[in-house]
Amino acid sequence: MAHELPGWDWFLRIVERGSISAAARDLNQTPAALSIALKRLEAQLGARLFQRSTRRLTLTVEGDIWYRSARAAQDALNAGLDELAGSRGELAGTLRISAPSDFGRQYVLGWLDEFCRLHPGIVPIVALSDRVDDLIADSLDIALRAGAPKDANVIATPLAPDNNRILVASPDYWARRGMPQTPAELAQHTCLAYSIRDTPHVSWRFVRGSEIETVTIMPARHANDGAVVSEWARQGWGVAYKSRLDVAGDLATGRLVAALTDWAGEASPLYLVRSGSRQVLPRVRAFWDFCLAKMR
Repeated sequence: MAHELPGWDWFLRIVERGSISAAARDLNQTPAALSIALKRLEAQLGARLFQRSTRRLTLTVEGDIWYRSARAAQDALNAGLDELAGSRGELAGTLRISAPSDFGRQYVLGWLDEFCRLHPGIVPIVALSDRVDDLIADSLDIALRAGAPKDANVIATPLAPDNNRILVASPDYWARRGMPQTPAELAQHTCLAYSIRDTPHVSWRFVRGSEIETVTIMPARHANDGAVVSEWARQGWGVAYKSRLDVAGDLATGRLVAALTDWAGEASPLYLVRSGSRQVLPRVRAFWDFCLAKMR
């Protein structure tokens, strides 16, 4: 049986999931119960909070104002709960994390499992995406990001400052097509690209000593998910220009093989990032330190 709706959590969950039905599943509620609660709240506020479509709910201007107020209230409540839990030597509450898709699947999910076994009161909420999430708007506690953050209002610590991109393909692909000896020879190869907003990353940069070569590739396939590009490469569909961290496991097992190893790809440092304007909760600090320890 559905239980009583808790505090702000049901409203925040609808916003974050973009769907009443998805939020209802998370909260062990019926969609009808959440719909009634939402209509009651909108009537009390005298404002429409969501634009409704067949695919997703999006906040209205009034809804965004109320969301930010509700999020601030929930954060204050969580801070109080954290202090109580901390006084008992416990960590509890939600932990909202964003990570790049490939790195997140290979590393962060495992780190979270281990962290949650140590702290059963933690409720992780994870977004795996290669887009750059907004820490405040998306209510994130911690984000792992490729590249140095440009926002002056965040606190960032390098996890892998020396990480770079590397050219890889499956052993089968190299056997069929041969390995390039120079970056220019990539014009003769099938290339797989990562894309942002349907625009593929086609400028692949290589450095060897004082030599710098930038090759503009014509992608045979491109995807907005780095993990998809890695899987295509493993299946032998072509050559990928990947973060070394993302393919470290594949290189170790031989599922992918690197080429042009005497050339260095462009830098792709990995950073741990959190908002500089929000209170650092004990559970956030604990997972921050946990990630640093795992990378070391």
